[in-house]
Amino acid sequence: MAFLHPTIFSGLQTLGKYPIFWPVPRRQQLFAVLHLLNRNHVKCFPFTTTSQSAIPVDPKATHMLSTKTRSKGRDGEEKEGRARGDTSSPHPFSLFSAGAAKRRSKNQEELLMISKKNGIRPPEKPLSVAEWEELKGEFKGISKFEDVMLEQMIKCNSSIDVAKSLLSMVAIRKGDISYNLLVKYLALCVRQEQIAEVYDVYDIMKVRFKTLETGAYSLLIKGLSGSNRWRETLLLLQEIKKVMTPSKGNYGDCIKGALNNQEINLACELYHEMLAKDLIPNLDTLQVFFDTGKCVKDDQLKSELLGILLYLRENQLYPGEVLMQSIKLWFESIPGEKWEGHLTAIKNSGKCPVCNQNLEAIHLSQEEYNALKEKIIKDVIQGADIFRKTTPQVGFKGLPLTGE
Repeated sequence: MAFLHPTIFSGLQTLGKYPIFWPVPRRQQLFAVLHLLNRNHVKCFPFTTTSQSAIPVDPKATHMLSTKTRSKGRDGEEKEGRARGDTSSPHPFSLFSAGAAKRRSKNQEELLMISKKNGIRPPEKPLSVAEWEELKGEFKGISKFEDVMLEQMIKCNSSIDVAKSLLSMVAIRKGDISYNLLVKYLALCVRQEQIAEVYDVYDIMKVRFKTLETGAYSLLIKGLSGSNRWRETLLLLQEIKKVMTPSKGNYGDCIKGALNNQEINLACELYHEMLAKDLIPNLDTLQVFFDTGKCVKDDQLKSELLGILLYLRENQLYPGEVLMQSIKLWFESIPGEKWEGHLTAIKNSGKCPVCNQNLEAIHLSQEEYNALKEKIIKDVIQGADIFRKTTPQVGFKGLPLTGE
């Protein structure tokens, strides 16, 4: 747990009357932050991190894809039967059923093709056209050899020069490079941060294609966000908006580009637009805000950063260690305020070991519980969808089971 507090409490008039804190469950100790009575006045921020996920996982969910059940026969032997929801033939693998030989042959061909694709290994150095043709001849059974090879290059993170030599062979042999090959090559360039190559692919795509798929737009946004042409990511973001809601990754890359160039207002505008669309920002996006706050001393940015902390608290979003360190360093860099960050652990007493303040409980208050209870009764028990959400066996004593 990391805990931030000012070294001189008496010299800071930075809080309302009652400091309230938010601890988290022991099994999910990730983040806790001070309830800000005023975002311009803060006193201390405790928060914790762990590698465990904050989202509970249903252990039964891993078995939901099972398509067979077992039953015991009269002789006590376990027998496999088809699940109730399975509408396929009760004997799909019978040696004597119609078309069984054809299905087995097709399955064997698919397995053989997968084995061949996995057996392809990209060369370690660029090849000539003749060498590529020779290598392609060794895998005659594989259709779209160039696509498969580029996929393997992405998987192995091969040298960009090797990929360029493959595209040169395609251009010489076919006179053109397909859209799919350009997108795969773009993915490799973005992964290796080959900015010049990203520029070239982008310029080619703008000339050859009137519109792109969202995956290509996302790659271009990611590749251009860290370059001098980062403003073009805003145009690409608008193109995505024409067909769908941009992803949080799209917004995050645009925000990073704006913050890296100290366009604070633009970054904050994109951030609030993202929240308005009910998109939860990635933690690395929030980290860029705090990293920028260490270098840029701006009252508006400081207010936004405190707002981000409130957003994390109210939505129970828990930062990892990297973001935690970034928040800690930002507090310690605020001019005129003497903050110190400490790593500690939550005690059973519910008090912070550093400043001995009581931490805010995560349990619902009586008012919150009553409000939640009334909402469940009204929307679920008495709601129109009662027959899908409850059964006669579920006893709600004293409550009507209709919306009357």
